[in-house]
Amino acid sequence: MITLLKTFISAALAGLLGLDAVQAGQFLFSRPAFVGPVLGWLNGCPLEGARLGILLELLYIDFIPVGGVVPPNGTAAAAVGVLAHSAGGLPPSLSFFIGIAAGAAYAPLESVLRASRSRLNTLVEAQVSSGDFSLRRWLARAMLVENAAMGAYVLALTGLAALLGLLPGLAWLYPGADFAYSLIPWLGLSGLYFRFRAQIYKKG
Repeated sequence: MITLLKTFISAALAGLLGLDAVQAGQFLFSRPAFVGPVLGWLNGCPLEGARLGILLELLYIDFIPVGGVVPPNGTAAAAVGVLAHSAGGLPPSLSFFIGIAAGAAYAPLESVLRASRSRLNTLVEAQVSSGDFSLRRWLARAMLVENAAMGAYVLALTGLAALLGLLPGLAWLYPGADFAYSLIPWLGLSGLYFRFRAQIYKKG
């Protein structure tokens, strides 16, 4: 019962933190390096949450939303990864890769949400043109929809991860997932190296 309550609280918190990516603040609270440790601490696995969040950050740091390109969602990835481990009972390695898949799968939903918000632009422009600058209703609506979508998504993917953990004969995946997971720090650090190397050559 306590685990279920923590899972619901974590999903709601993920929805709130996800708002920081575009709509509220942009203080980096939506980054995996923050979401992972916070949800890990809340669910009793702070070290695994921190590790998962930092590794996701290494992989996602190069994704930049330019124009109509919607990158994988780091908040969804970290939240689902942590909860797949804490609530779903899956090993950290498999939870990590489920988190990556969840972050990528959230991108189409985020595109739909962005398109929905864009349709409000005409109404907002008309309201501002008439001299009414009280935009709280539109902002509250957009943030509520975004929060609910993220929370529901995280809960749904956590439930699927828990069902996956109940499947018989799943243990054969664990050695391969553990090996691939052990390579992620090196992949992330090599990506950082080439990124900084390119930046140095640009400045030179």
